[in-house]
Amino acid sequence: MARVKVRSFTVVRDAIGSPLVEIEVVPLETVRGVLGTLLKLYGGKLRETICDPNTGQFAPFPIRLNEEIIFSTFDIDRPVKDGDEIAIIFPIGGG
Repeated sequence: MARVKVRSFTVVRDAIGSPLVEIEVVPLETVRGVLGTLLKLYGGKLRETICDPNTGQFAPFPIRLNEEIIFSTFDIDRPVKDGDEIAIIFPIGGG
């Protein structure tokens, strides 16, 4: 098993209940798998926040994988490994 740190902010932090969680993933896991594990662990409110209600797919939002900015729609199958850190940078509407 590999351990990945996940940082979250604003509405995602509120859905998870913490600004930082550490989860275990299987070797050769991907960003999609990490997000899927988060959905299994934190359920409904997180799903309502990061998924499109019509399709159930992940909404488009930036993610920092270690020091690189990637995107939930284009880079979802990027591999993660033990010790990686993901930051979910979810945009907030308003204005």
